[in-house]
Amino acid sequence: MSELTELGITALKQGHRDAALRLLTEAVARDPLDAAAWLWLSGAVEDDDQRADCLRRVIEIEPDNAAARVGLEQIEARQRLPLTECPACGQVGRVTCPRCAGLCTELCSACQGQTFRKCDDCHGLGWIPTSAMVVSGRLESWEECGRCHATGLVDCEICRGRGREWCHVCEGGGQIVCPDCAATRLKAILGELLAEAVLCAIQHDTARAQWLLAGLQASSPLAGFLWRVGLADRPYHSARKLQAWVDSHPKDRAGRRLLALLPEVPYEQLPPRDKPVQLIKRQRPALDFSAEPALDSVLSKDPGDAARDGIMAARIGNRDQALVLLLQAVEQEPRSEEAWLWLARLVETEAQRIECLRRVLDIDPDNHAAQQDLARLTSAHS
Repeated sequence: MSELTELGITALKQGHRDAALRLLTEAVARDPLDAAAWLWLSGAVEDDDQRADCLRRVIEIEPDNAAARVGLEQIEARQRLPLTECPACGQVGRVTCPRCAGLCTELCSACQGQTFRKCDDCHGLGWIPTSAMVVSGRLESWEECGRCHATGLVDCEICRGRGREWCHVCEGGGQIVCPDCAATRLKAILGELLAEAVLCAIQHDTARAQWLLAGLQASSPLAGFLWRVGLADRPYHSARKLQAWVDSHPKDRAGRRLLALLPEVPYEQLPPRDKPVQLIKRQRPALDFSAEPALDSVLSKDPGDAARDGIMAARIGNRDQALVLLLQAVEQEPRSEEAWLWLARLVETEAQRIECLRRVLDIDPDNHAAQQDLARLTSAHS
């Protein structure tokens, strides 16, 4: 592999498509038999025809190159689909989930995305009185709340500290198969009966989908597989298992084309279910009953710590402290992608949000969350 090819591959992995295209084009011009350069060039060019040409060159040089053959088959399958003018999806075959608006999950109705809720035992103070006796307006003593451990907040029991609920329409995929053109596209891929079974599963007609798949088992190995993995009950979750079928049946074009049509699922980027570390603890309230409990200072000298602590402060709803910490983090480390992304959620104006999101995309052009948020904000202004 030439040095130009290595540089081009590195540039493409880092998201610098234009630089990768230039380097890889020069690499194949110098050495037309560089299969690796042709293969990676197929990922840098803009349209399917150019990708197909690159992959054909790879196969000419290395006839047994499995990656090139699979990629070429997928492109040819897409090109054979009927060109139906779908007003909803523009021929893509999928539309944004109407329930979660393409955000993959829904804002938690209980905690409104704040992740935590006020502790019901200490009412958010973090401490509870050891005695209800009030003497001259002063409480005798306080003890740390055993439920929230003096943070004053606990994980939301509905979203389990995630801040969002699972979308049961798209099963966390963010998109669903377009209802306007799905029938035509699926019939061209799977045939009439199997297409009907997949459509019934997507439209939550579980009983009919199960009945159709069970009847097709003998005549269609793909239908048997979809029946076994539970497509009728969880269509989008089962699509992930379809990848295993495609890998083990390289000649089954129907399975590969169905996989290309269904949205990518499930959404894998939710925080873990384990209770996150709660950073900020409330001080023991002063014995003066009227005194307000204060927060311990969490300002950090290290930018990594400032970003981490700021994110935790934001998650438990302490917006003011989060802003201080995150602004400190981006001042010390301007290329902190995560800090800019969280700042976009905390600043007051849309202009500030747009600026923060652009900073994220300057650092990582492929940041999906920033792309979606920026598109939503800019479309609202247009």
